[in-house]
Amino acid sequence: MTDVQPIGRRARIAIRVTRAAILGFATFCVLVGCTPEAPPDAGKKAPPPDEAPVVAAPTPLPLVPAIHLVGSQFITGGGPGVERRAYIEIDGVIRPVFSGAREFVVQPECIPVPDEDGLVECTMTQPEKLTAEYSVVEAMPTSVSESPPHSEEHGTQSKGESVLRMITGPGHPNAKTEVLRLPAAMAGVFTRRFIHSLPQRAVLTPEVVLPGPARIRSWIGIEKETLGPDSPKVAFEVSVFRKDDDEPTRIFRTVLDPVRNPDHRGWVPIEFDLPEFGTDAFYILFETQRADPDDPTPTLPVWGNPTVLRPAEPHDGPKRVVLISLDTLRARSMSIYGNDRPTTPLFEKLLTEGTLFENAFTTFSNTLGSHMSMMTGLYPASHRVSAATRHLDRAIPTLAMGLRDAGYETAAFTENALLRADAGFQRGFVYYHENSGIEDGAGDAEGTFQRALDYAKTKPLSERLFLFVHTYEVHSPYEPPEYTDDELGPLVWEEAPGARAFTLRGQYEREIVHLDRLLADFLSELATIAPTDETLVVITSDHGEEFMEHGSILHLQLYDEVMKIPMFMRWPGQIPAGLRIETPVSLVDIVPTVLQIAGAPPTTTDGVSLVPVLEGAQIARNAVFGQSALSSTNQGRPQFVARAANAKCISREDEEGQHAIECFDLATDPLETAGRPPSDTPEFADLGAQLEGYVRRATRRLDGEAEEREIEADDEIDPARREKLRVLGYIE
Repeated sequence: MTDVQPIGRRARIAIRVTRAAILGFATFCVLVGCTPEAPPDAGKKAPPPDEAPVVAAPTPLPLVPAIHLVGSQFITGGGPGVERRAYIEIDGVIRPVFSGAREFVVQPECIPVPDEDGLVECTMTQPEKLTAEYSVVEAMPTSVSESPPHSEEHGTQSKGESVLRMITGPGHPNAKTEVLRLPAAMAGVFTRRFIHSLPQRAVLTPEVVLPGPARIRSWIGIEKETLGPDSPKVAFEVSVFRKDDDEPTRIFRTVLDPVRNPDHRGWVPIEFDLPEFGTDAFYILFETQRADPDDPTPTLPVWGNPTVLRPAEPHDGPKRVVLISLDTLRARSMSIYGNDRPTTPLFEKLLTEGTLFENAFTTFSNTLGSHMSMMTGLYPASHRVSAATRHLDRAIPTLAMGLRDAGYETAAFTENALLRADAGFQRGFVYYHENSGIEDGAGDAEGTFQRALDYAKTKPLSERLFLFVHTYEVHSPYEPPEYTDDELGPLVWEEAPGARAFTLRGQYEREIVHLDRLLADFLSELATIAPTDETLVVITSDHGEEFMEHGSILHLQLYDEVMKIPMFMRWPGQIPAGLRIETPVSLVDIVPTVLQIAGAPPTTTDGVSLVPVLEGAQIARNAVFGQSALSSTNQGRPQFVARAANAKCISREDEEGQHAIECFDLATDPLETAGRPPSDTPEFADLGAQLEGYVRRATRRLDGEAEEREIEADDEIDPARREKLRVLGYIE
């Protein structure tokens, strides 16, 4: 991570004096290597433009990210207690950023107004530890269908149809306002952001040494918290200088005006050359300031993922890495895994181009914990993100971070709900898009796939790209299109006992038929964008689904209908085609496998690289592990599982907190109907002992760690996400 602090013009002379002073402002990411060879015209320099156009310049060379100026965690500064996440969302897209602006959010206290039905007075007291000249007040009705009144008396203004908004500060009519009267319906979601007034904001890097050509690529934008009818234009400037230079040399300048120019309301891409200083060290200064210095209106400009690009070195890995997560897709219902109904005919054709893992298992029985394993290579016992209130520890690296540092641009397209960016899923992604729509049901594979394709089309084929694509398409509620009846026959609705589960499974498997077609279309279109032989594709799922096989519906238990998932890898010419591997593998194996294939440095994981298995070797491991979410089905008590090639043991906690273990012989009892004690066979005993070790590790309380809360009891979820979770069946 890089910590950077805001500075002003007065500090710049002192900062240029010594390298030591500059290094006090920031720490740098690692330079990952570059080719010293320059193009024929690399030595030519254009004069610094007074104002560059707000468009990304074409990229003439195969480039890779060499230095990331923003890390993947937090940027701190601006005073005690003021902290902003290093990821900012603008127009639904989340990017890592730096900025000299700081904000602090408080929840004001509101009391009813005497003799005024339906009104409350909300006190907006600034915390003593903050010194901020401006604040932005926002209030949203508890029901978005209500349209708030326009109140000139109190200086509020309507924003859209659902938000009251007001700016206070010097030069504004509401500068001294400390109490705001609002309709009572708005008091529950009413916040005030205190913003430091900085007429100029600057971020300075430590010294850089870049022999040969290089470019800077970034996105710029203005956060919407401060946008209003009177929002100022903002100038973005980049300068470079060496220690002995008298003045910085400006190499880029442009102006954003999102109020009056619709094209400036989202992330705006920019790209420009850096001058060549040979082996001399130099510094890069990023500045934002109001285009009109006399305009007092606050604004929050940000630089999105500013990155130094260098010519790429020879690379043996794939140019594209595409990880596709098909949420809630169980292996048992796929014809490629033995279902007698033709649910995945197109996937079966895909097998002729890659390798299928016959025995792949998830680590957790719902979306949150399992996807975090997919992204970190860690079991839930290690990453400990399995409840809605949990966030990934800052010290834990992710797959996206590893690939980003290895020169891949990284982009994610998810259907949010439990894949919350702020839980840590966004770490390492340059572009993180959450499809938060809930109107059309739980899944939108067609829309999510298309967004990923549209993004891939914008990237030069010479550059490396990692895409993560996630869809809830086959998650409940099951709403398959009518054409799927032609594939599986008309759905039979029965009223007999147990028939509901049979009917639900029929709907679910029709959803799989539809997803099979959408996935085939996505991969076919992807092949027109980038050569297939330069693209590694990994397809998997986070968990399966149960239909009363063991007395429950949805995904709450640890039997194979929930824990056994698909896993497929394709990279023509590198990964064997038509191969089926029976060795048990886990979601935690994806991170080390992909990093090795991509030529990225390994990270510490619970998984193992499957590259040797793809080459015919064996894994030195005889069990994989998993655990369940807390639910009413398991009486709110944790369950754990260990899985070997032909055996499985499940540990359940009783009312006294003791764990009882039940084992299954999968060779003779593949449907797990006859549980046996671990003492029955040596294999059971060994697997049971390994499971006990995992249980001890998973239940060990970390120092200062709070109790997990079930997602049903979580009250910190925003209303839109709560509704998405309700549609998906996670909360009432």
